[in-house]
Amino acid sequence: MNETDIVVGILSKNVEATILHVLNVVSEGLHKHFSEYEKTIIVSDGFSSDKTVELANLFQPYNGIKKLVTHDLTKGGKGAGVRTIFMMAREANAKAVVLIDGDLLSIKPEWVREFISPILYGRADLVVPYYIRDKYDGIITNNLVYPFTRAVYGLDIRQPIAGEYGLSKNLYEMLLEHPLFPLDFGIDIFIVTSAAANQMEIREGIFSLKIHESTTHYIKPEQFLIPMFRQVTGKMFELASYYEDYWKNNRKGLHKMKTKSFLGQKPIPTRVDIDKMKKYFEKGYASMKNVIDKVLPQKIIRDLESNMNIDAETWAEIVYNFAKYYKIADDKSAIDALKILWLLRFITYFNEVKDMEWNEAEEVIQKQARIFEDKMNYFISIY
Repeated sequence: MNETDIVVGILSKNVEATILHVLNVVSEGLHKHFSEYEKTIIVSDGFSSDKTVELANLFQPYNGIKKLVTHDLTKGGKGAGVRTIFMMAREANAKAVVLIDGDLLSIKPEWVREFISPILYGRADLVVPYYIRDKYDGIITNNLVYPFTRAVYGLDIRQPIAGEYGLSKNLYEMLLEHPLFPLDFGIDIFIVTSAAANQMEIREGIFSLKIHESTTHYIKPEQFLIPMFRQVTGKMFELASYYEDYWKNNRKGLHKMKTKSFLGQKPIPTRVDIDKMKKYFEKGYASMKNVIDKVLPQKIIRDLESNMNIDAETWAEIVYNFAKYYKIADDKSAIDALKILWLLRFITYFNEVKDMEWNEAEEVIQKQARIFEDKMNYFISIY
């Protein structure tokens, strides 16, 4: 692969309905905003069974933009595609890499500029989008990944597993050498956590609505959300153990920050099958009761079973106890047990915010994040 300044990597698997749209917008953005740079689009496909690869091969970008279509270098998942793009970027000595999901419907040409410019001008090592999402969208983020990352690493990045990123050469080369590089959905939290723990410059950008095809899977939690939860949470806890010395000795308090009102465009409502989630919880709690009893203090279990809901304070303690257990016990079933309790936390949150508008629901999420911060001494004491 010839040398290039910019690589935009598009991660695809069975996205024949959206791949041409994403390619067209990326090509337009590169042509419009970075005409003086060497530019390459790489489509890394996770062994699609539809016409994704065929359509990507047919696509013709603007003159001056190279395009490569390849299969992931190894099977695994999203992380395998990211590793493929990073390896090709390193071979080409790319100065900046952008990662974009192939089902991102709301992407605009200006997004390409916002991901790349801070990297090229030396203002950031990692650009993470602030996507405006419905109160029921991003449900792994809102109740778990965001408050945990904010409290443990002092990093107030609202969408740490946003799906799209801009990365510097220093960052993607460091990630390629990292011993915990995941080949699945854990890749997003891996990128953000590793950048934070290595004290790289992280900034938010984009500030726009996110519309992506995979949101439709929220009404089928057992097919999409559950596997994603397992992979994301397992990697998040693994990284917390790996970077323990860093976060214990570099604590940053953010709890005095006040939530600011959002006055822009409102997000598109997300459908969630709450009855299906309730049934999944009821079935799962019985099967995971023995693991939950091993992980949690009896007081938490008594409170949980007397109310069958989980408030934010109890939830923070639950998450921290599971993080500790994950560190000391070679027991992967702990993630499945936490998954069941996470569903109950979401059901509790759903009931709390169902009559709230966006800003009110966001304050509930921010309050929960502050509670996670307030309980950091508790986490350190048990960890």
